[in-house]
Amino acid sequence: MRDHTDAARAGDADRAPHAPPDDAGFDRRRFLRAAGVAGLAGVAGCSTRRDRFRTSTPPETTEEPPTTTTAEPTDAPYFEQGPVVGLEVVADGLVMPNSMATAPTGERYVIDQVGVVHALDPALHVFVDLTDRVVDVGEGLPSWIAEDERGLVGIALHPEFETNGRFFLRYSTPAPDDETLDHRERLSEFQASDDRTTADPASERILLELPWERPIHQAGALDFGPDGYLYAAFGDGLNPWNGQDITDNLKGSILRIDVDTTTDDRPYGIPDDNPLVGETGLPEQYAWGFRNPYKMAFSGDRLIAGDVGQELYEEIDVVEKGANYGWPYREGLHCHDPDDPSNPPETCRSTSDRGRPLVDPVVEFPHFANDRPVGFAVIGGYVYDGPTVDALAGEYVFGAYTSSFSEPAGRLLAATPRASGTWPVREIRLHGGDGLGVNVLGIGRDDAGELYVLGSKAAVSEKGWTKREGVVYRITPEPAAETTDGTDGPA
Repeated sequence: MRDHTDAARAGDADRAPHAPPDDAGFDRRRFLRAAGVAGLAGVAGCSTRRDRFRTSTPPETTEEPPTTTTAEPTDAPYFEQGPVVGLEVVADGLVMPNSMATAPTGERYVIDQVGVVHALDPALHVFVDLTDRVVDVGEGLPSWIAEDERGLVGIALHPEFETNGRFFLRYSTPAPDDETLDHRERLSEFQASDDRTTADPASERILLELPWERPIHQAGALDFGPDGYLYAAFGDGLNPWNGQDITDNLKGSILRIDVDTTTDDRPYGIPDDNPLVGETGLPEQYAWGFRNPYKMAFSGDRLIAGDVGQELYEEIDVVEKGANYGWPYREGLHCHDPDDPSNPPETCRSTSDRGRPLVDPVVEFPHFANDRPVGFAVIGGYVYDGPTVDALAGEYVFGAYTSSFSEPAGRLLAATPRASGTWPVREIRLHGGDGLGVNVLGIGRDDAGELYVLGSKAAVSEKGWTKREGVVYRITPEPAAETTDGTDGPA
């Protein structure tokens, strides 16, 4: 098992030239003042009382919540309105389903954040239960976090899963009593049964553990690339400078490892062409400068990640080897000041400390537009290449976790990929005109290329981990219109 710890940042790394400030300052965003609820952190797009990365616990606030609320806006939507689709329930009665993996033979597996992997085929059942080693989701959260990001957060099946039954999970596990940590982030390998309907928890082989000081910014997505290597996303752990430190920690980065070999003291191999092999820096690193790349996945040979923003903007990145995506110097396409995140500076650097360019996202959208909430916490997805939903052909389908704290209000979005520059975004509408009605936790894809929406019908204020409101939908074509005589209308 490889255990990385954060150390002092080295001068020749892709890092900030100064340490983060010691004072603890906190902002409560205007939307939260209007809503009168505690702030969502990390996965919901902001840390509403920003811990200035001290080793001590953030102080409690004495601020009284307001007693008034703001009426919902009624003017035109922020996003251009896009294609209309339907949704078909595939599974419900879960808690917080957030990721999905599909075998080449069609078996589908969904992970529930509370620590259980479910198989959907031939019918919904427990595939493997890890609740004895996953943190108790929702337990011990500080008051400044309204939604727990910890738990079972990532799954990937080995490219030869059909024959070898190997799969990989990312999860948050309690720290030992002698460590002053919130938890540890673990990446492990497991073995499925011969018929692939169950797995043995005792088959776990731990590959990597990272100490995690805060209950936030874990990221967690896993995916195998066309090259056969495993890609793993890790957030910055609430220290924004981690994304620029490629020498002393693996946070704020996407890693690439070879799970079919070992190297030195590591239970995995390092691909020879990883960008920092033979260079200054940790060789697991593939790309860096991220805040919280909560969801990422390959669409063809492109790795596309959604990086959750802090105060103002969300972004989608096309991830390239050795690229630096700018956090904390940039938030989306805009300059960012970690000491004053609500007020972007007019100018900011365009290169890292090593003189490498900071790469722009392909999609950006704001948290607010004209004082209206747009969306918090981008949820990365896939380019649709399935055979049934023609309206989405070639579109990158992704989500926004929510746009409300008092009701489930996620958004389903589509961006049109381009060879360069930003991708235009439209909002996917539902047949019948109803809202999505869930907070979006993940986008899934099956072996046929069809896409799924994973989420919870519980609002943030309802503490979703306490309810069985989790649901998995398959995206379907818009149902055909019917004529007045009950027959299908013209195609």
